Amino acid sequence: MKGKVAKKSLLTLGLICVLLAMVPAAAFSWGDATHVYISDRLKARAGYNNLNEMWGSLGPDIFNFIFDDTLCPFWLAEQTHGTTDPDSFDPDSFMKVWNAASTTAEKALAYGFVSHNEVWGADFTAHIHGLTFGQDKGYIEAKAIVLLNTPINPTEPHDSNLNPTFGEVFASIDMSLKQQRTIAHVIAEYAIDIMLKNHVDHLLGQKVKLAARFRSPKFPSLLVDAYAADYAENCPDIDLPTATYIITSAEAEYRGNMISYGQAISRAEPIAVKLIANQIVALAPGFLGGELPIPEAYAVEIVKAAIYGSMAICPDYVTEINATIEFVENNLNTNGITY
Repeated sequence: MKGKVAKKSLLTLGLICVLLAMVPAAAFSWGDATHVYISDRLKARAGYNNLNEMWGSLGPDIFNFIFDDTLCPFWLAEQTHGTTDPDSFDPDSFMKVWNAASTTAEKALAYGFVSHNEVWGADFTAHIHGLTFGQDKGYIEAKAIVLLNTPINPTEPHDSNLNPTFGEVFASIDMSLKQQRTIAHVIAEYAIDIMLKNHVDHLLGQKVKLAARFRSPKFPSLLVDAYAADYAENCPDIDLPTATYIITSAEAEYRGNMISYGQAISRAEPIAVKLIANQIVALAPGFLGGELPIPEAYAVEIVKAAIYGSMAICPDYVTEINATIEFVENNLNTNGITY
């Protein structure tokens, strides 16, 4: 029975997580392409192993897209990211993947996976403590707050009636402050992904696709070895076969979605922005718990404006990413993560 419940929940996974990670339980961080860029710059090894490092760096976010509370998404998300919560029973749980790896391919996957963590990895600077901006919140979280306070038309004086802020617009369609910050966070991530591809690494979208297409087939079993038994033990509605199914199915869905995402950000900027805006709006009813109170076409224009607004308020993104790469590399070495 447990297996049937899990399979039913996961059948909708591909529809939910094509581009958007708007799960209220998740602690959002750098965007997918940004994680790939960071791991590519770290590059412990070249060639095929570098592709595995890039794919491994996306691994901790695979489980952010499980909505069914009976599948214990909180537990999975904390396990793969680690936690700065001093009361957590295992703050370094992301190390389970590194400890389970034995072959060179598995070590490459695990190297990327560990680089993502929220304790001393890339997600720490995005969500906990920025290095050049947002030192008390994380770079992306701080930029999300700036975006909410940014007028939709930055060339005109702010007027809540004639030129509202993005936060005021989101509030007008009954989004809670938490929902506003979540969507602003996600939009900022995508804006930086697009800018990275357009201005820093023109092959970034291709790298996302290649990492997804050619990652070692050992990755699902590595995740199972690291987490399945503990997952089954800590989630009341999950047994070991179901835990294994959830982990492997989620990874397969995420892999296909990252191929699509790599294709999207490889397009010219106006097309990439439109594709992402359309997808966010298509998924918004599920996020809001009901139909949009405004026409879909109008909602797309708002999200497009927010993406461009995020680009305008993040002129320092390269500086923060470069600082993050140095920060993560030092911490990987300090913690003995080499192969």
